[in-house]
Amino acid sequence: MIPDYFPIYGLFVFILGTCVGSFLNVCIFRIPANKSIVSPGSFCPNCHKDIPFYCNIPLLSYGFLMGRCKFCKHPISMRYPLIEALTGIFAVLLFYKFGLTPAMGYWFVFTSVLITISFIDFDHQIIPDIISLPGILIFSSSFYFLPEMAIKDTILGIIAGGGSLYVVALFYYSLRKQEGMGGGDIKLLAMIGAATGI
Repeated sequence: MIPDYFPIYGLFVFILGTCVGSFLNVCIFRIPANKSIVSPGSFCPNCHKDIPFYCNIPLLSYGFLMGRCKFCKHPISMRYPLIEALTGIFAVLLFYKFGLTPAMGYWFVFTSVLITISFIDFDHQIIPDIISLPGILIFSSSFYFLPEMAIKDTILGIIAGGGSLYVVALFYYSLRKQEGMGGGDIKLLAMIGAATGI
């Protein structure tokens, strides 16, 4: 049975999740362009004017502004609130599964990284090393946050994830004399292996 206070906490978690989703939008837009994700603040990609904080409230601002920039009235992509809502929903699902525990935080970070990579890959067909390589190191600490994970699980996960795809890539290249997949896919699978073990 879900405690009575869980829906209240769930709403709070959803709001926090949408805020993280707003930050993921920044990462998705700026990382492929090699721009800082810290500064400058949010701005309209069309007129480049700074977005005031009250126009940058996750989900709500999109509705208040009717999906248009406050200044130039250029349409705002529906994907911005979609990513905010998606991240908020995942946060709530993880909260109901794990509660406010280190495991919830761990899987939420992992999910957020996958959301970021997925949309960057969709837009640019790249998986940035600046995400996947630190991700391998960060998620190698999975045994610290997840009692069921051991160091050997993480190591085997990296080998099974990245190594198996590397072997497939080599085999494909030996047959076709061209790359069938990029190194980004191999590093991504290694990161996922580090996070989940085998």
